[in-house]
Amino acid sequence: MPLLHKFQEHNFQNGFQTKDSILRTVHYDPEVIFIGTYNHGWSWNQSDFYYGRNMFMWTVLANLFLHNHNHHSSPRNEGNEEPTFNQLFEICKKGKLIFADIVKGINENIIAIEQNEQQNVLVNNQYLWSTYQDRPLDYMASEGWLDDNVEAIIKYINATASIKDIYFTFKTGAWLVNKLNKICNGVRHGVTYGSIFTPTANGFGKPLLPPFHEKAWGLAHCWVWNGINHSIPVDKPNYVNLDHHWLIEKGVTPANF
Repeated sequence: MPLLHKFQEHNFQNGFQTKDSILRTVHYDPEVIFIGTYNHGWSWNQSDFYYGRNMFMWTVLANLFLHNHNHHSSPRNEGNEEPTFNQLFEICKKGKLIFADIVKGINENIIAIEQNEQQNVLVNNQYLWSTYQDRPLDYMASEGWLDDNVEAIIKYINATASIKDIYFTFKTGAWLVNKLNKICNGVRHGVTYGSIFTPTANGFGKPLLPPFHEKAWGLAHCWVWNGINHSIPVDKPNYVNLDHHWLIEKGVTPANF
């Protein structure tokens, strides 16, 4: 049995559900889709939603759409459920957001054996997979062991006229970038796309000036102001910024970040 994305097909019982790893909802017509790599389907993954493992994704999104200022500073994880699970969906509603991931899981023809005590997966009887990082995904893809959701993602975006912007939350890895480019080349005219800086907030290099030296606040500043004139400049080459017209329409004041 293939090791699938944790939310490949899932019903949250609140008007949100997933199909082909794409979040869908009856509450609104989505305008923005964030596309990541994978939410690991192994049994010890305690993630309750997209970007659920020690990342700053929900920290920043809560600050943007719930607080409209830099409020939270810690990553959301098992020991810190701020924002709360219910607030995740409130954020989605306010921003008219949906999410998707590129990797479907291990190819059904490849043996993948969970080893729960060691918290690793033996793939194809030769490779031990234990980290949430993207590097193993690229390796396993090069071996032909992975399936992807790319066609389903392209089809969904092209059929959903309300989607205006795609933000990828990664920008490296040969196989992953190939799939990213396939999506960009396959979506309908008029949809904008680009990568935002990773929600892990690693790799900033020289810290930004206070208060943006806080990882979460620096990440928000990068998402909002990258490549735009600001008294505290941030310029991550080949990354984009979040659309200011969309943010303002949803009640966000870019200057607060």
